[in-house]
Amino acid sequence: MRKYFLSGILFLFTVLSLTTLRSIAPELLYKQATSLGLAFLIFFIVSKLPFAFHLKIAKYLYLLLNLLLLFLLIYGTVTRGITAWLILPFGFKFQPSQIAIPVVALYLSNIFSKESQFTSALLLKTLLIIALPAILILLEPDFGTVLVFLISISIFLFFNHLSHKQFLGLCCIGFLGLLSLWFLVFQDYQRERLLGFLSFKQLEATSIVSTEESSSAYNARQALIAVGSGQIWGRGIGQGVQSHLRFLPERQTDFIFASFAEEWGFVGTIFLLLLYFILLFFLLYMAYKVDDFSERLYLIVLFVMFLTQIFINIGMNLAILPITGITLPFLSYGGSSVISLFYALGIAQSIIGKFKVPATNLFY
Repeated sequence: MRKYFLSGILFLFTVLSLTTLRSIAPELLYKQATSLGLAFLIFFIVSKLPFAFHLKIAKYLYLLLNLLLLFLLIYGTVTRGITAWLILPFGFKFQPSQIAIPVVALYLSNIFSKESQFTSALLLKTLLIIALPAILILLEPDFGTVLVFLISISIFLFFNHLSHKQFLGLCCIGFLGLLSLWFLVFQDYQRERLLGFLSFKQLEATSIVSTEESSSAYNARQALIAVGSGQIWGRGIGQGVQSHLRFLPERQTDFIFASFAEEWGFVGTIFLLLLYFILLFFLLYMAYKVDDFSERLYLIVLFVMFLTQIFINIGMNLAILPITGITLPFLSYGGSSVISLFYALGIAQSIIGKFKVPATNLFY
């Protein structure tokens, strides 16, 4: 079962994604189907290569990642307010920042596998490796991607035994970083999203309807309406009102969970969440079972990455978190997203495929 588990669950996500996209944005179906086909091909190729090979080329991938991010800042064109996409032939685009997590995770895993102690010098080196792509992505500016990147890669800091001085130093750096983000980096629309979320929650608490609702608060309200209108069984595929009448913004990306919930209802949503839970549990289970430290670190990073994206996206669709522009893994439209996620899981499959345990164990 281990050999086909990830490919099987990815196939189920693919069916749900294409079915939902065909309903709410059929004009995007061909591009997404093409991207998913390419993603599956990458998944199978990458999964056949040993994990040691991925570690060996990690430093070159890290260099390439930063060069692409730097190229975008200098020569990239602005799309939706950020310079995040490379323009490819036939109308396709690729977002290099999407592969930042697996690439940096591989590079750090390779470094950590050669070190016996987490010294202050190694901590500084780790921070610099993390900071370079994070700053380049932040300058695009793409705060949502940076947020998921930092939360996921922080495993390399907190999975080791930090001294009290190291921990306090990281806390100070984090606090100064947050202040710098708010006053020096955040654009007006990013501050508006956070303030709009707070004002929306305040209006909810006081039961006051504002005639001057911010755009972010409006988006959150429309997502809530879409989720609630799905009720138990959903309106049916192709019968969604919020998505089809365009009341729901970014219905195929940021708010695809609300689109899905409206048409598939509570029952369909539970099935989707169950798929995510199974995937997360499998990654965590395998991280617990593998013996190699670098392999374990990589699997835990993937677990945290998926958990963070799922939690934030569904949270903002349910208006319990601010809108950050983070897509829902495997379901949202976006070729860069699915290719990067399939690539990351292909590396995980290369770890899982060679691991041997008694046949009576779970997933075997």
